[in-house]
Parts: sequence; structure tokens; C-alpha cells
Amino acid sequence: MKLPSLLNFVTDDLAIDLGTSRTRVFARGRGIVVNEPSLMAYDMPSREVVAVGLEALELEGRASEDIQIISPLQDGVVADSTFAGKLLSNYLKKARDGRSSISRRVLISVASDASDIEQYALRYASKEAGVSNVHFINKGLVLILGAGIDPDDQRATLVVDVGAGTTTIAAMVHNHLIFTRTLKLGGNDMDKALIDMVKSNHNLHVGPRTAERVKIELGCAVPLDQEQTTMVKGRSAVNGHPEMAFVNSIEIHEAIEPVVARISRAVQDALESLPPEASGDIYDRGIILAGGGSLLTGFDERMMKDTELAVSLTESPARAVIRGLGMLYENPLALRRAILKTD
Repeated sequence: MKLPSLLNFVTDDLAIDLGTSRTRVFARGRGIVVNEPSLMAYDMPSREVVAVGLEALELEGRASEDIQIISPLQDGVVADSTFAGKLLSNYLKKARDGRSSISRRVLISVASDASDIEQYALRYASKEAGVSNVHFINKGLVLILGAGIDPDDQRATLVVDVGAGTTTIAAMVHNHLIFTRTLKLGGNDMDKALIDMVKSNHNLHVGPRTAERVKIELGCAVPLDQEQTTMVKGRSAVNGHPEMAFVNSIEIHEAIEPVVARISRAVQDALESLPPEASGDIYDRGIILAGGGSLLTGFDERMMKDTELAVSLTESPARAVIRGLGMLYENPLALRRAILKTD
């Protein structure tokens, strides 16, 4: 009887973009195989996980008091290592598609300025998920690769990635990062600002999904030419009954403006920190935007106004990081340079 090869029990090289809002998994040779919310639902009395990802999202705002909906990641870092491990384990099982329980290599993007504690929490979560051969990858570098920049490009490139929990600003010249900064601010902060605004202006409690819908429909980084309104439904802050209200684009813009302004200021600070020759390159080629938050209406216009530079949006902005991680498997030199050295 012929024994099966050990290679049959080893699945693809994998790459993971473990984001505050969504988790994406790339399998070498198959592309993106998981793209789901970084959410879990668990039963508080038993601490058992009852739903993950899209299923947990459907329960958000609708589940009983015993069911808690959580994201194990906050502001781009692991907040609960145990639940993050369970989330990773679930998504890795989906990515492997029953092929095996082992991966040759797993790449996970991490902010280059992540603290030792933040890196330890992620490594612990990886072990909880059964991942042993894991490499932490500099998020700034893969972000630029995923934005379509040749790693050997001799000119400087600046990319701004606005995610749900963080904003990453990175500049690269010839496969070397010359600037990177992670701001713990992103699309979720806009959602929180909208939740607070609706409560303050309309005495109405709304959830994160409603806030995100409002942001997508009428959120704008610059004032809209014509005032528009949208309806929101929630629980009255006065009597606790179901209720509705109309919110307008003016109050929506005013609510998210402080978040947009802080991101813009961080970008301007980054530009002021660059070497003179790099500044000249970026003057010629402009700023590249990535991340789901960059899709906010008027965000590119706002960046152009505040920086006085050309601004462009990369293809499929929300997938820039996972796309860059996948590209590393085809560029061994870039992969070696992107691995973060950890103790």
C-alpha cells in the first residue's frame, strides 16, 4: 500500500490582513480566499463562540443580552488574544478548505511601530490558532507594494491607508521605507462620532451598522454643494421606544470633520518629515490613497486641498494590504526585507 506524500498534508503558503473591521486571508496560487468581518458572537455565561464573521454581523444589535458581539481587535491591534486566536483559527480553517491543518508559511501584516506587547499579543493569538511558522510583515511596505508600486522604483512614493481602526502613512524609496507612522484613528472613529451626534441632536440611540450606512450615504470630507437627508431608526433616548429621525448632510459633515482633520494633519506632518529629494519625487507623482476609509466621499479632494498635491486612489483600496502580502511570495528579496525582526 502506497503511503500518501507528506506534502499532501501541507497546504498553501498563507497571508493574513488581520484588520479591526475585516480579516482577509490570501492563499498562494488561489488568491483571496477569506474576506469577512473581524467579529465574533459568544455566549457570556458559557464563554462559547456561537458565530463568527458574517454570521456574527447579522446578530449585531439583534442578539439577546447573553450574546456579546465583539471584535478581538481594537485600533489595529489584538485586544483579546484568546478570542483573536479563535477568530484566526476559524478563518484559517476556511482558507485551508479541508486540505490540511498545516501551512508552510503564514505572513501577518503588523505596523512597524507596534509595541512589544502588541506583537506578543498577536504571536500568542497565532499560537492559539495553531500557527507556528508565522512571520510578521511590515505593513507599510506591503501597503506600498499593494498600491501597485515597483519595489525597485528609484523614486519616492507616499501611500496613505485609512482603515477602520488605524491610518497608516508610509513612504518608500527603492524597497526601503523612509517614513512610516500608524495613527490610531480611522473609519470606526467616524462611525462613533455619528452615533454620538444622532444621540445628541435627535435623542436617538443607533448602532454601528446604521452609523456606517449614514457615513457611506452622506458622509463627506468636504461640505456637499446641496444639503441632503437620510432616515435613521433606533431606540429613543427619552422613552426607550423604537423611533426614527432624519439627519442631514451638514450635521454629518460636522460630526466626522474632527477625524478627517486629524488624518489630514498627520499626512501634512509626514510630508514635512521627508528628505528634500523624496519631497521632490512626491511633488511629481502625488499621494496614493488606500484603505476602505479613503472611499469617503470627497476625501481625495480634501487631501488635494490640504496638501496642494495630486492625489490618486489605488485599485480596490480596501485590499491593498492583502494584495501586497500576496505579492511578497513572488519576490523573495522583498519578503526578506519586509519581515520584522522580533525577539
